[in-house]
Amino acid sequence: MVVRDRMSAYPVTIEPAASALAALGLMQYHHLRHLPVVDGGAVVGILAERDLLLAASRHLHAGMEVAEVMSRNVVTVAPETPLTEAARLMATHSIGSLPVVDDTAQIVGIITESDIFRAFADLASEAREVGDAG
Repeated sequence: MVVRDRMSAYPVTIEPAASALAALGLMQYHHLRHLPVVDGGAVVGILAERDLLLAASRHLHAGMEVAEVMSRNVVTVAPETPLTEAARLMATHSIGSLPVVDDTAQIVGIITESDIFRAFADLASEAREVGDAG
């Protein structure tokens, strides 16, 4: 199974110049914990709910831009990356999501730890059903 099979295509994204408060509203509205930050379709950062909470502790203000609080060292994967590799990357880097980019570095999706947990749970369930049928 590969990332393409479990990613969310057409993810909600935000631009670096957007306000951090707007990002928070977008995350709350869509029930998200991670927002890829894009410039012209290319991933330039990622904004986690945790980033906003830390910024709030340092006096998040109305004029603060996403670029001021986003993480710039973004780990990405390709749609054909095996799920096991995506899971390993998340564990190694202690991150909860990976933007999925095509060969032109344009964002095509996002995969989260919840997506991977569901995939592995589905595989375990299928294996159990096969075992019970045998």
